[in-house]
Amino acid sequence: MKKENIFIKTWLKPVLERRLVPVNKCRSGFYVKLVILLVFSMLILSGCQGTANLPQVSIKPSDHSQTNPQPLENKDVLKVGISSVLSPRETVENYQPFADYLQKKIGRTVQLVQRQTYQEINELVKNQEVDVAFICSGAYVVGEKDNLELLAVPEVNGKSTYQSYIIVNANSSIQQIMDLKGQVFGFTDPISFSGTIAPTYMVTQLKTTPKDFFGRVVYTYSHDNSIKAVLDNVVSAAGVDSLVYQYAVSKDPTLKNKLRIIVESPEVGSPPVVVNHQIDPNLKTALQEALLQMDSDPIGRKALKALLYDRFVLPNPKAYEPIETMVNAIPALAQQEPKG
Repeated sequence: MKKENIFIKTWLKPVLERRLVPVNKCRSGFYVKLVILLVFSMLILSGCQGTANLPQVSIKPSDHSQTNPQPLENKDVLKVGISSVLSPRETVENYQPFADYLQKKIGRTVQLVQRQTYQEINELVKNQEVDVAFICSGAYVVGEKDNLELLAVPEVNGKSTYQSYIIVNANSSIQQIMDLKGQVFGFTDPISFSGTIAPTYMVTQLKTTPKDFFGRVVYTYSHDNSIKAVLDNVVSAAGVDSLVYQYAVSKDPTLKNKLRIIVESPEVGSPPVVVNHQIDPNLKTALQEALLQMDSDPIGRKALKALLYDRFVLPNPKAYEPIETMVNAIPALAQQEPKG
């Protein structure tokens, strides 16, 4: 028998079964609209399946309202895909100075195109619906077979690498991966290196799978959501991007005393900027030069500061090989075929 979706069982059903006593016609209409919205949202969420068919729970609804609404088919607009490494609203705010810089350098209106999942951004690059994209390192390794090509990578404190941190609440008794058996774990995106691939690989080294090892898995779809989930004890632990973790601590130093890192992955290539391999060579050169020259331009430095990067440098493909090793060890990812 098919298991009842966790959203419907624990949240939607009680809402639907609760008697609503309308005070007036207007309020009654509001309740009807609310229930319809909840049903629609649950149908969408129940149809989304992540790595190895693990149950998913969204921490909060996404807000893409600040994404530039211009149609993707507008050929005069330079389209920049951005993944929701942070929550959608904060992601767009952080990337707007970059859009301003790129518009100045390239001489075309820039449209920020945001999607909730990394796979959606990969598809936009593959189908040339965006000209350039900021993606996760795991998304690059998984999507390399779909013509994704490295353009540049960010450098922070002299390094163009980062890690996956497994974090727990500072008040937790959990000290190591083995202590997470039967616990609720927070993944970010199904093809995120730091949020899913690295933690999954760590579990496979214990000769088991996340489905069998964890009591339940929660998909948060952004690293700041995962941090909040650990802080609020929604999950026992989560995998997060070391750069995002450091960014969060820089904004709120008290987090150092509220969170604890129990495991760090090996260093891998930082989340890259990519293009489709078939991009116009002249545009590719212009984009790469614009990225590499950002730290010598006043507007570019402002954009780098918003992204918490020091500068962009040329990528080192070998830095992503450890991720490929991990992906090949995870059947649900290694068996993925390019989509036609």
